[in-house]
This record gives sequence, C-alpha cells and structure tokens, in this order.
Amino acid sequence: MRRRDLIAAAPALAFAGAAHADDLRVRGSKAYSESAMVMSVARDGSSALTLRFCRFPVEGFTWLWCHLLHEGRLYAFTRHDLPAGAERLAAEPLARWRAPGADAELLRTRRQGALPAVRLAAKLGFHDSRSAPHGEGPVQGRIDGRFQAVSPLSAQVLEGREEVYGLCRARVEIGGRTFEHEGLAKFHEQRQAAPRFDAPFNYAFLAGDGLNATTLLLAQGATGGWQVDGAEAPLADMTLDPPDASRAVAWRFRDGLQTPGRLEALVRYEIPIYGRAWQGSFVRGDFGGRPIVGAVNDWLTPTDIYALAATRAQKLQPGEDGAPPIAR
Repeated sequence: MRRRDLIAAAPALAFAGAAHADDLRVRGSKAYSESAMVMSVARDGSSALTLRFCRFPVEGFTWLWCHLLHEGRLYAFTRHDLPAGAERLAAEPLARWRAPGADAELLRTRRQGALPAVRLAAKLGFHDSRSAPHGEGPVQGRIDGRFQAVSPLSAQVLEGREEVYGLCRARVEIGGRTFEHEGLAKFHEQRQAAPRFDAPFNYAFLAGDGLNATTLLLAQGATGGWQVDGAEAPLADMTLDPPDASRAVAWRFRDGLQTPGRLEALVRYEIPIYGRAWQGSFVRGDFGGRPIVGAVNDWLTPTDIYALAATRAQKLQPGEDGAPPIAR
C-alpha cells in the first residue's frame, strides 16, 4: 500500500471497534458547543500536560480530556459521557468548567481590559497508555496549577476562538511520584455552531524563546500565525509531512516569506472519537533553526490535507504571492 493510501485509510484501520454511543449522539451536530483548554510543555521537553473541556449544552454532554507526560511516559484520561447543563460559559466573566462525575475543573476569570486568568485542577484515574480507552484508569494522578497569560494571538484561527499564550506552573502527582511542571503554555476558548471533528485538520501550538504560534491546516489552506520577537506574522499557508515521529514543515506568511522547520515527537498518542483515532503528540523541534516545543494534533479522513498543501505550494511561482523560501 502506498504511503498516501495508508494515511487516508488510517481512520478506518485504527479503533476498528464500535463507536462510543455518546460520541454518536453529538456527531454532526450543528447545535451550540463550547470548549476551553490549557496545554503546556516544559522547555526541555521533560514534562507536558493538557486539560480540556468541551461542552454540548443542547445534547447535555461534556467531553473531558487530561494528559500528562513525565519521564517519557504518557498518562491519559478521557470521558465523553459526562453531563452538561444548559448554561453557556464562554461569555461569562467567571467561568467554572467542570462536570459532575469527574474531579477536574478549569476556572477562568476574565476582567474587562485584561487577559484571562486560569486555574486548573484535576484528581483522576489515568491510563499509562498511548492508546487509552475512555474511562477511569488504575494510575492515580493529580494536577494543581495556574496559567499566567502573557500575550494574545490577533491572527484568527477560527471564528469564535480565542488564543492566549503564557506560562503554566503546576504541581503534579502521578503514580506515586510528585514533580513541579513549569512550561510554555497556551489557553484557548472556543464557541461554535458547527459540527466538531467533521473535516480533516492539523492543529499545532508551538512556542520557544520569543516565539509563539497557533496554526490550523485544513483542506482549503491554513489559518493562524506566529508571534516572532514581539511581531505577529499571519499565515498564508503551510506544508507539513503526514503524522510521523519526525515531520518536516514550512510556514508561508502573508508577506511572502517562508520559514522551514522540523517537529520531533516526544510522544504520540490517540483518543477514540466516533470509533476512529484522533492523533495527538507533544513535540520539540525548530522554527528556522530556533528551538521550539509544543503540541501537534491530527484528525484524518480520506481527504489528504498534506498532499493538497504540497500541491498548492508546487503551483506557486517565484515572484508571486508565494516567494522562494526565506528563513525568518
């Protein structure tokens, strides 16, 4: 089987079992939904964490994801069957993201004219696994931390989505061990009235000294952008290798400049969604030779977004909107 065919077939090959019943109840829903998430990776890649809530108030469900990376091991907790009330949190100045049945929360405070402040806490049973099932695992873990906002991203990733970069400090207990996590971080909050996980995408949060980025590659192109030494550079498009342990990437900006890079997986993992595998990874790499760390996620369908991006790049002629590669 050719590599391109294998990539297209991956969703059908992975998680061949039946889809989770509560996944199917929200699949394709155009009803209002909202999500909030903190993700953070230590500068040296030694630890990482994520905590994500996604609420479907109309259907009455909350999805909760929490992942920890420590000493090369990935600990995962996911549930898609937690309840949700009819209230909407995203517009509130004080939003407490939580769900009955799981001891976890994101407490986000938004004061007028100020960046959001976020506290994150969780006490959950994790799976020591890179392809964990939904539900409680046997490894007890705890997170108690704070996200300190530093700068927002002006370039739009998606309508109704806010991206804020900063730092995260957390005390983490996992499997009887305790450590202090300190890392580059991002908080995002998103509300929408469109189906989630309906189209293929590659999503990335990347950061380094003087660098922050949120990028989204879709079939029709890329959105988002980079912050480089205090200046913002919106994306025009990008190319990226399909999911693998090592991936070449090139970011093309609206000013015509292009920066190459590479992303190396610290760990790769999966989450079952609709009976298929969402693919996640914590990474380190470089942006034009400058060190970065972050998180990169892929949702695959038969539409090969990586091949489409490569075709768009090949069609660009020197001197037009897509100038020859120039490292920033």
